[in-house]
Amino acid sequence: MSKKFLTAICLATLAGSAVAQDAKTVIANAQKALGDIKSITYSGSAKDVSFQQCGANSTQMVCQGQHDPMRPINNYVRVIDVTAPLSRAVGDTNNQGGGGSTTVAPGRFTQQVTPQQADTAQPWNNSLELYITPWGFLKGAADNNATVGKSKGLTTLTWSPKVTAPSGKKYTITGYLNKQNIPDRIETQFQDNIMGDMQIVATYTGWKDFGGVMAPAKIVQTRGNWPFFEVNVTAAKANPSDLATLAVIPPPPAGRGGAAPAGGGAPPAMVVTSEKLGDGLYRLTTGAGSYDSVIVEFKDYVMMLEAGQSIQRGEAYIAETKKLIPNKPIRYVFVTHPHSDHTGGLPALMAEGATIITQKNNESFLFGALNTPRTLMTDVFAKNPKKVKVEAFTEKKVYTDGTRTVEFYHVYPAPHNNGLSIAYIPKEKILFQGDFSVNPGEPANDHVKALGPVLDRLKLDYNRYINVHASAAPQTKADVDKALGKK
Repeated sequence: MSKKFLTAICLATLAGSAVAQDAKTVIANAQKALGDIKSITYSGSAKDVSFQQCGANSTQMVCQGQHDPMRPINNYVRVIDVTAPLSRAVGDTNNQGGGGSTTVAPGRFTQQVTPQQADTAQPWNNSLELYITPWGFLKGAADNNATVGKSKGLTTLTWSPKVTAPSGKKYTITGYLNKQNIPDRIETQFQDNIMGDMQIVATYTGWKDFGGVMAPAKIVQTRGNWPFFEVNVTAAKANPSDLATLAVIPPPPAGRGGAAPAGGGAPPAMVVTSEKLGDGLYRLTTGAGSYDSVIVEFKDYVMMLEAGQSIQRGEAYIAETKKLIPNKPIRYVFVTHPHSDHTGGLPALMAEGATIITQKNNESFLFGALNTPRTLMTDVFAKNPKKVKVEAFTEKKVYTDGTRTVEFYHVYPAPHNNGLSIAYIPKEKILFQGDFSVNPGEPANDHVKALGPVLDRLKLDYNRYINVHASAAPQTKADVDKALGKK
């Protein structure tokens, strides 16, 4: 073996040791900058949102856009125990009522990462809320062979949990440390049905001494570049003696929680049935609890109205469509609004090459989300990626080939979403809608009340009223009028 080769091996070994030592030094310096604490609690006010939706707000009940407004959380308290490790957070909320009511009622925000969930060999989505905090991140970096680097003048630490994504790819988490060795930003990613390789970013600003402990005054978390969670910190304390009693998570309501049902594994295959509504016009359903779709045959293609709930449902409805209307491509899929339960089947339709039809307010979200890489996933769209196309309309859009016509209309203002729209099929006098549910014998909820004036203005001559959320029995215009208190 040559001296030159031996020298190269020694230099490589020394370089590797130096990098490893540098990472340990960076971690130690960062932990020191945060006070070398074992635990911390901080409190203040916060706000959150269910992903792809809007949050109830006593001063703003009409949705302005994706994640706007967010839901206020008062009396927010969070505890992070680095040694356990664990995280708990609680707060007071006002939640929208059920059944489409916009009346707010007191609620409770809770979030936790248990020591079992904090095991980095367990599912990443259960633990990342701990590890995207500065204290949890440094704990994970110390335990998981972090590497050190530089980015735009900042020091970076990067490590991977033991668990891997469904595709087998490693998750990574990176922290960006400022000149004071404090993490200003921490980012990771997790697979999402609509957002693909969804970036999760937490930023920490306004670091200051809260009576002996360093903590950020402002915390902002985004997912897929959309607002998701924020905290304004007004107080913090290191190593609290009453750690066990701070931010205690209440037990789940009776009948919830507990052991998972036996069996597990893949969900049962969906049994799709179809109702013929007219020539080349069908309602697809799986019965009670279904998310229904309507398929419309044009001369050269098929249009699907909604692809909700899940990829499994989307694939089942595609298969049924091809049986009912063979040898024609599914060229379009209509999205009533971009809530997660109304977009879940879209990846299957995107793999088919379908173009999305939706209201203009939904365009940027759906186009950006569905054109994101899916390297963490193994679903049908990850295996068969295509550039997603969106055809958006403002208030009205009509598709016709001379024999078949479908009309789309924007419904606004509505509390549920600012991009809500409905489909009207004039030949069979059918109105198709997503979340304007009419319950027999009950007065109209706030969402249906918002739809009423729009239907009066449009003067649509409909008879059948089809809801994406399967109705127990066919519904008509008379049912809608009765719910709205019309004679």
